[in-house]
Amino acid sequence: ARSDSGKTKLNIQAISLNDMMQEVYEESTMIDHKHKYIFKPAKEDIQAYGDISMLKQTVRILLDNAVKYTPEGSSIILKTMLTNNTPSFIVQDEGIGIRNDIPHVFERFFRSDPARRKDNGGTGLGLSIAKWIIDKHGGYFSILSREDIGTRITVSLPQKNL
Repeated sequence: ARSDSGKTKLNIQAISLNDMMQEVYEESTMIDHKHKYIFKPAKEDIQAYGDISMLKQTVRILLDNAVKYTPEGSSIILKTMLTNNTPSFIVQDEGIGIRNDIPHVFERFFRSDPARRKDNGGTGLGLSIAKWIIDKHGGYFSILSREDIGTRITVSLPQKNL
């Protein structure tokens, strides 16, 4: 509702994606002891422009989904990288994967097939919020998913201040 009203303002500044992802990684390892978290920072510090609190919210949303759909004891990877001079971060899991629903995962209230809905609560708003945040940053998502293998979501951000 806040995003629709236009009242949410971004505080855009230069940020280190490595530092941001390190923070979220440390939070996750303290909160969730049922999964193995791995952080793979880029060798060089990856700089981007964005609202750090909103970008952290995006990472947390992606992690929340990874946790819901990844069996206990499996790995969740956080990674930063520069791809074609584009600052990017990745959340990758060893979960159940996304069957045929990738075109719909960012739609409000969308929940995948009924088998996935039973055990994992949620409103179906998380990924639509994440998309709104990344759209406002001028960035984009790439999703690679294989059923029963896992999902990798890459978020790419603009190089320069908006």
